[in-house]
Amino acid sequence: MPSNRLAPIRTLLSRDRETVAEEWASDVLRAWERNYPNMISQDETRHQMGRLLAEIATLFADHDGDTPPKIPADSPLPGLAGEISASRAKLGFRPTDTAHFVIALKNVLTRHLVRMVEGSQLDLVVCLAAVDDVLDRLALMTFDAYVEARERVIAQQSLSLVELSSPVVRLWDQVILLPLVGIIDTVRARQFTERLLEAISRYEALVTIIDVTGVPVFDTGVAKHIMKAIEAAQLLGTRIVMTGLSPEGAQTLTKLNVGFGEVTSRASLRAGVAEALRMIGRRIVAIGG
Repeated sequence: MPSNRLAPIRTLLSRDRETVAEEWASDVLRAWERNYPNMISQDETRHQMGRLLAEIATLFADHDGDTPPKIPADSPLPGLAGEISASRAKLGFRPTDTAHFVIALKNVLTRHLVRMVEGSQLDLVVCLAAVDDVLDRLALMTFDAYVEARERVIAQQSLSLVELSSPVVRLWDQVILLPLVGIIDTVRARQFTERLLEAISRYEALVTIIDVTGVPVFDTGVAKHIMKAIEAAQLLGTRIVMTGLSPEGAQTLTKLNVGFGEVTSRASLRAGVAEALRMIGRRIVAIGG
């Protein structure tokens, strides 16, 4: 038979669950609406809270003993807590908002239990300890899920930024452009090299323009990364035109004795495009002339 010491919790989560859910939702939604206006659906949030509260009720109803119930790994609770936390993380909620989500429920349950358990101080202590234990572990689950979700969001955003900072653009039939922007490290060099080689093959590019105007630091490391990309591209039969190298960058490479061999260089992207078109037998007709 289930222990009578935790009976008040089972009664509260069975008889008064709707009241608890409404008080919990009121506390949480008031804070969330203040900090994140028009970003959450109250109906969806109340539905999620109802599901979570039902699973907590089941956890205590199936438990036998005075000690706090354990949350089984195959229980729906971890997945549900993670789902709720991840949905908030994707909206940009702070970790403290996730913590407040669980703490608010603990506060509501504590208020009700203090009023319900009047006859035995020991029973009240046992009930409050069980609630604290379960909800503290639930809070850790939601926090872990929040961190994992935010890491996934950040990784996806970082990948999108990398793709946006080094796209391959088809300028003309058999002429493509790779504009490089930002710091170039080994990971980025590998990524833009792969995209460049794919574009050369797809468009059968005879000329590739690599514009480095947006590269803030042009040192030996950057030069080596770009040279490797150039060498791989040349193996596919494309000719390289480099544009946008600053006077300071040119001086630095000269001092470091770093050269670009058979690469054609032009000071500006406009001059580089004109050179690329000349290479394939095209010419730019000036406006008005």
